[in-house]
Amino acid sequence: MSEPIMTHSESIEINAAPAHVWAMVTAMERYGEWSSENTGGYWRKNEDGIPGTGQVGDEFVGINRIGEDEWKALVEIIERQENTTFAFVTGGTAMNLAHWRYDLEATNSGTLLTESWALMNLSPLMIEHGDDEVQFRAANAKESISATLQAMKAAAEK
Repeated sequence: MSEPIMTHSESIEINAAPAHVWAMVTAMERYGEWSSENTGGYWRKNEDGIPGTGQVGDEFVGINRIGEDEWKALVEIIERQENTTFAFVTGGTAMNLAHWRYDLEATNSGTLLTESWALMNLSPLMIEHGDDEVQFRAANAKESISATLQAMKAAAEK
């Protein structure tokens, strides 16, 4: 595996049991409730016509929006350790663009949730528009991580 081009991660303490936080982290179709960029999405069907459920190899199509720009992004689940780690890669393993990862750790008061982003390869848009686009996407990932963690905390602690 190649080294990331850039990375960012943040953690937040959530006063809720790891199993409760895990249910939120793995409910990708609900990310629109928490993310500043993602507005929702759907699980792709496998060869048998059955939609994914968040297992390794399952694919999800996220619908994203920044301002007036809206696009779909394919992600593939690349790691799942119950109540501990959930990770997916933008562009699927074929393109290997950006890794997104959630790590959960039980604490005395609930769960320490860490969200991480690692840019692995430049997207066609980043290649076309150069460093300005790379920096824009990195700043957006940082803002999105912060917003998502804060919103997940608020939702979990209701």
